[in-house]
Amino acid sequence: MIGNKICGVIEPLPFSPLMRRILTFTIIVAAWCLVNPTFAAEWPPSLDPTNTTVKATNGRTIERFIHGPREAWGYPESASGEWGTPPDKETGVAQQNHNSFYVVAPLNPRENAPLCVVLHSANRTAYDYLGYSSLNRQIDGREVPSTVMTHSPDDFYALYLNSTNSEWWGWSQAKQNLAKQINTAPPAELRVLETIEWVAQKYHVDRNRIYLCGVSMGGCGTLGIGMPNGNIFAAIRANVPAGTNYASARMGGFAPSPSVEATQAERDAWMKRAAGVGLPDPPIIVDFSSQQDNWAMTQPALVQAAQAGRLPLVLCWGPFGHTTFSPPVEQLPYGAVSLAYPWLEIRKDEAYPVFTRASTDQQSPWLNAPSEFSGNGQMNAWFRWKSQQDTPEQFALQLWIAHPTVANPPPMPETATTDVTLRRLQKFKVQAGQNYAWKISRDGQVLASGETTPEALNGLLTLRGVALGVKPVELSVKVAVK
Repeated sequence: MIGNKICGVIEPLPFSPLMRRILTFTIIVAAWCLVNPTFAAEWPPSLDPTNTTVKATNGRTIERFIHGPREAWGYPESASGEWGTPPDKETGVAQQNHNSFYVVAPLNPRENAPLCVVLHSANRTAYDYLGYSSLNRQIDGREVPSTVMTHSPDDFYALYLNSTNSEWWGWSQAKQNLAKQINTAPPAELRVLETIEWVAQKYHVDRNRIYLCGVSMGGCGTLGIGMPNGNIFAAIRANVPAGTNYASARMGGFAPSPSVEATQAERDAWMKRAAGVGLPDPPIIVDFSSQQDNWAMTQPALVQAAQAGRLPLVLCWGPFGHTTFSPPVEQLPYGAVSLAYPWLEIRKDEAYPVFTRASTDQQSPWLNAPSEFSGNGQMNAWFRWKSQQDTPEQFALQLWIAHPTVANPPPMPETATTDVTLRRLQKFKVQAGQNYAWKISRDGQVLASGETTPEALNGLLTLRGVALGVKPVELSVKVAVK
């Protein structure tokens, strides 16, 4: 005990001027840490006590978290000045940052709720996109905030992450040394994925229903971060993505497509890269891009890779420009059909069919000559499926053509033929060189049957020219009996 004991009373010893200065400094630092938690700890994130946005307009709880960099992410020392405490309600380029994010709880919080992750566009912030969806906040004074293309349902958790124009969700870091970054996650991607993991653990979200979406720069990040991480994301939606080169780099380099002079060996190597051989099966990819948008100049590489590599791409195009909001898309017949695609119902723990070369596709501007493509169109937005059986012995699912209810609908197809490739199989495994017996039936009647083997370059099981209709058919596959 420090002090003088006089008549049973403890009298503190007098402090010297030096001790008083040390005590004062300690109190100031402690107080600063209380309102600036990133000074005290880099990770895990801390709830931001200075956050003033705590409720959405419909009553959903909003939390803001802040954190510092982790050494494992690999941010360069030159970026050390980018991790200061971000301002409240950050908005615009000057207030972009790496170290804050928002979590919006479901209207009725519950265990095992889905999670939708949102990546903002260039010149915007997480708060800006939170404002569109949750606060009815306008920025330009003319938009309808609730129609933002990154809006998710009220029974989801929503995670709004931050990046900067200079970071571009990791593409700027990756393209500095493409040879080194092929198939390698840049610092921004590592930060995004670890933040998602932290949120998933904290809120006990449904691991099979984690989704990723973004607009423009955020659309580029959605493709680049989402496509190689099908073991995390059930489905992703890229809205007017500002380039596809990030996705190409992370998928092994599917851009550019082989030239006409390419050797067969070069074509075969590209086919493997296009299919993502060696990576987890990708999530379902929904892509809204406009032929009027200069940022869509790299779309051909993605669309060609999807066709050749059997990637699960649902594509919509039309004269809607570089839009953040849905009305310009929805007013187009095939835009409305594509917006009705139920991407937020897809589960990571269920196999999916990849549809390619479907008779119901319009002529894409990125696969056809300018004089031959459709001004507004879609690829694969009509198709639906339901998993029926996925055991080591047999796989089966239902397939059909949907007619969604939309305003100003286009002619809706009754039948289609398409190639069908099975991906993200759970228990049923496809082995190279093995023969598989397949059949397609409806109401117990076999409509078609045969045997096939996996494709040599990508190891995927593909059935060509499958006939589909509005009424579901069942596709079943099992190892062929010798």
